[in-house]
Amino acid sequence: MNDAILHADVQAFITANLTKDIPTLLFQKSPFLKVSTKELAGQIEAKLKSRKKLPTWFSLENIYYANKLNISQTSSEQTATYKSSIVNGDSLADITAGFGVDIHAFGRKIKRVFHVEKNPILSKIAQSNFDTMGIGNIDFVTGDGIEFLTKIAQKFDWIYIDPSRRTNTNKKVYFLSDCEPDITGHLNLLFSKSDNILIKTGPLLDLTTGTRQLTHVKEIHIVALENDVKEVLWVLAYGFNEEPTIKAVNLIKSQEAIFEFLLSEEKAAVPTFSLPRNFLYEPNAALLKSGAFKLISARLHVHKLHTHSHLYTSEIHQNFQGRSFKIRTVVAYNKKAIQKLGLTKANITTRNFPDGVATIRKKLKLKDGGTDYLFFTRNLENKLIVISCYRLF
Repeated sequence: MNDAILHADVQAFITANLTKDIPTLLFQKSPFLKVSTKELAGQIEAKLKSRKKLPTWFSLENIYYANKLNISQTSSEQTATYKSSIVNGDSLADITAGFGVDIHAFGRKIKRVFHVEKNPILSKIAQSNFDTMGIGNIDFVTGDGIEFLTKIAQKFDWIYIDPSRRTNTNKKVYFLSDCEPDITGHLNLLFSKSDNILIKTGPLLDLTTGTRQLTHVKEIHIVALENDVKEVLWVLAYGFNEEPTIKAVNLIKSQEAIFEFLLSEEKAAVPTFSLPRNFLYEPNAALLKSGAFKLISARLHVHKLHTHSHLYTSEIHQNFQGRSFKIRTVVAYNKKAIQKLGLTKANITTRNFPDGVATIRKKLKLKDGGTDYLFFTRNLENKLIVISCYRLF
């Protein structure tokens, strides 16, 4: 960490050059003796990435940013705030704390929190930023999180861990046992230090696999931000041996759309099926990840178009957790029928369909965009169909 970056003139330069072309900037000489052009460019890039993702950090002066890759991998403020709604009590240890976005949210809910980070530069950056923010209920520990738990005598109300999903060569990994640290090999240690464990994993981890590798799983939160699944949260409660609750969460601005269920409810659900009626529904990304395809039909009073399509329809408009459309017409999947729609561009979605979007666009010479939506899918008779519609909300 280069403390000179926090000097007033350097900070003013960074703010004044947020719209500067980075490649052009890199060819220029730094106006500062103690701060290189590369460091200036790095701060500008990271700050720009924080504009929407970390508005609190972006709005403040004298914030030192980690590199842009670290900013890309950290939680957003909105998902961090959601995580904080899960925990309670007086103490929490984040043993992979990084840039500190999650610990910032936890610190507003928990009396005393521990920021444990083995990267000394990241640890120092986080401490500097929290000093700037005037936050005083965080203890900073530079070191390995597992070693920290091994040595400390204190028990915590919660332990939070976000294991790294990248190898030393920056290759992505997806299984818990391949992450760093390997949680599956340290569950006994974790539970010796807290009865409540909150784990963040990537969106590609299979729910069944994760449940099998972990123990005492009480809740699984699938968290999407603006219909893009960002993370899966695993709540482990020592002694809990019942069926975990699954929560599909879609965060939209200040709202939370939550669909909560048990896997046994999904297995027992009996969906209804129908040809396309007046309205079409597409579940949000968190719901699709959850796999509650039959239960969506039974609970939200909509009909499935096909067992494997995961699109729904109704005669009368229903409140739905996802995108809703008014159907204009339905045609068979053939070039002449689609050309009669008179469209030159449309938003295209495929569900349970043999051709991909790129192939369809090439075949039909349809540009992307506009207010028309075309869904290419199968109906309950297993026929390939195209649903022409417009979006309601």
